Amino acid sequence: MMNKKRKGLIKKGYKQLKNDNKLDFLLKLVDILSRTKLNNTIVLKGFPCKHDFNTELSIRQFLTVRVLGYSFNKAILYSIGANKPLRCPLPKEWRSALIKQEVQVDRLSCALLWQGYVFLLWAYGVIQGFKSIIYLINSKKILREYVFFHDIGKDSLPTNSKTYNIVNWYLKWKGRVKNVDTIAHSAPNLSDYKYNNLQVFYIDGLPNLEGIQIARYFFLQVYLIFYSLFFIFIKPYSAILLGELLKLLRVNLANDKELARDYLFHSSGPYYRPIWTYAAEDKGSRILFYFYSTNTENFKTKSGYPIQRPRHLMSWSHYLVWDKFQTDFLKRFGHHKSIIEEVGPIWTSSSGGVIDVSLNSIAVFDVTPNNEDVYVSLGLGSEYYTPKIANQFLDDIYSVLEKNDVIMAHKIKRKNKNAHEEYMQNLKKLKKQPNYIEIDPDIDATQVIKKTKACISMPFTSTALIAKHEGRPSVFYDPSGIVQADDRAAHGIPILVSIDELQQWVEGIN
Repeated sequence: MMNKKRKGLIKKGYKQLKNDNKLDFLLKLVDILSRTKLNNTIVLKGFPCKHDFNTELSIRQFLTVRVLGYSFNKAILYSIGANKPLRCPLPKEWRSALIKQEVQVDRLSCALLWQGYVFLLWAYGVIQGFKSIIYLINSKKILREYVFFHDIGKDSLPTNSKTYNIVNWYLKWKGRVKNVDTIAHSAPNLSDYKYNNLQVFYIDGLPNLEGIQIARYFFLQVYLIFYSLFFIFIKPYSAILLGELLKLLRVNLANDKELARDYLFHSSGPYYRPIWTYAAEDKGSRILFYFYSTNTENFKTKSGYPIQRPRHLMSWSHYLVWDKFQTDFLKRFGHHKSIIEEVGPIWTSSSGGVIDVSLNSIAVFDVTPNNEDVYVSLGLGSEYYTPKIANQFLDDIYSVLEKNDVIMAHKIKRKNKNAHEEYMQNLKKLKKQPNYIEIDPDIDATQVIKKTKACISMPFTSTALIAKHEGRPSVFYDPSGIVQADDRAAHGIPILVSIDELQQWVEGIN
């Protein structure tokens, strides 16, 4: 656990960037590093297979996810706050790129940490490989015509046709694969069950192997493990990607019929496309990347649109998006020939719970602000999702709705153990008010919207678009004056920027 002194210096570094009006510094560095190409990226020449993907880009995607996250942000902030050179695991090309940006870098420490990190990834790949062998030996499931949902939880799986989760969404989608008999998923510790004549199974996400295939997989795995270890200093990316290469090997050895018809990946992990998905696509599977949210852009400022997160890395072949605004968003980053399909709101998860609210209610959706320790490590380019703004958002709305004798049906985005204390205290006060109803955060937003007469959302949450799609009056409300009225991230939803505008809007629908 991080000690208090280090936490204090990280916060000091953040405050220094804020005082210098350079909160976008972390975003800038991530953007630069994620665009800096890496050398010597041939992992295993001619083995285990050749597929039509860019190895260097895949490695850059992988390292952006693994290296340029919260730990990198904290390391930079600590370096600034402590006035010490940066110490964190980075490849040589990225260390050089930081130095060009006048970042103090402890070259020796970073190089040693990098070598240690390479070895840890290699060891993790070894463990993944042997777990895969054990899984294949023990697996008794026979999968025929199936689709696979990557990285979903229990609430994303259906129990009845009325729940708004991704599986039910897929089964209603006109572009789905027809005649499937199995829904496969990666949610652990759940029993297999039947749903509407479909089998619902847990699998590890990769195709089964049988008999001689398992033997071949084992011996080739051993070869890859020792090869990548032997050349760990000469060809580090063979060691770094060992776990991914073993997955690719398993897909290559599998019969085409063992693969899912569709593999669905969601927008919480956009940057790295697993290299095995290219092989699966070559064998006839469809790789779908879906957005369950539209809150994906950094806010426009008075001087224009800021640096965005490194979506330029994305190389998925088939995107499912909500609307034309999201299509345009993707096209601004797209360097690949991809299918972009507009499908309307995409459901994600639901507890299946039932709510009972008055028809004289307006649904309210905000974004829970994190405590300071977490917030500073997010690498945000501006301050918006803070307790001050979130509390004013809720207080203004409650004040206006109470004046108009309308009930405030408030749903937080999700349960958050890192929620800011000031925000939680304000919620406690609101819960005591007569015109306030707290909605269970596990209940899906669509159900709340359908049972209320209008919707107010914090910029730029997806609930505003769901409400519009359901035919409910829908607005964003910004009490801070930070949000620009013409920000394309609003997807055409009106933005109210004062309590007077909010009052007029509520009067107009009341």
